[in-house]
Amino acid sequence: MPAANSGRVIFSGELGIYGNIVVVDHGLGLMSLYSHLNDSAVRAGDVVQKGQLLGHTGTTGLAFGDHLHFGMMVGGVEVTPLEWLDAKWIRDNITDRLDASMAQQ
Repeated sequence: MPAANSGRVIFSGELGIYGNIVVVDHGLGLMSLYSHLNDSAVRAGDVVQKGQLLGHTGTTGLAFGDHLHFGMMVGGVEVTPLEWLDAKWIRDNITDRLDASMAQQ
């Protein structure tokens, strides 16, 4: 499973129903989670690059078949991953709003 973007691994291990999980901190409160992994190719503290192998899908934790549970969190709150992987959505909902806010100051 490749890393969605560059960052630092903040957790790599077993975590309850998620089984073997890797959590990557991308900065500014954005984290990606990769769970039910069969194995992990990284350890906490490792710096990873976009596309770098984190591990392989598996059936660990509460999984009924070989798959990946991919999640994203912003400031500790779960968000819809597809939105945060869409450059247009980020521009419309984040960048443009930040720019407008800065212009008002």
